[in-house]
Amino acid sequence: MNNRRKEKEEQEMTTLLEISVTPVGTESTSYKEYVTDAIKLIKDKGLNYHIGPSSTVIEGEIDQVMEVAKAIHKHSLKRNANRVVTNLRIEERSDKDMSISHQMRAVKEASQ
Repeated sequence: MNNRRKEKEEQEMTTLLEISVTPVGTESTSYKEYVTDAIKLIKDKGLNYHIGPSSTVIEGEIDQVMEVAKAIHKHSLKRNANRVVTNLRIEERSDKDMSISHQMRAVKEASQ
């Protein structure tokens, strides 16, 4: 392992975690209540987030985002869903810092 990467690992790196929760076996086709519950859990942890059309991206340290993802999944099971399918995608960089706002700004600038 190179020294720069080792130094970054010793520091807490920013992680972006994309989460999508699909409740199955509910009385409604709407996910709105599940999304608002998830956002409350994210806010309670003080983490940055961005809501997309079919997923939410959470920004924080790896342990923080994994903890809140688990809480969102478990909370969804406690609601009226008979089954919950949760998909996660995790992004980290060892070469430089990143954030949701930086990623969005970079894509916006590149597309103009």
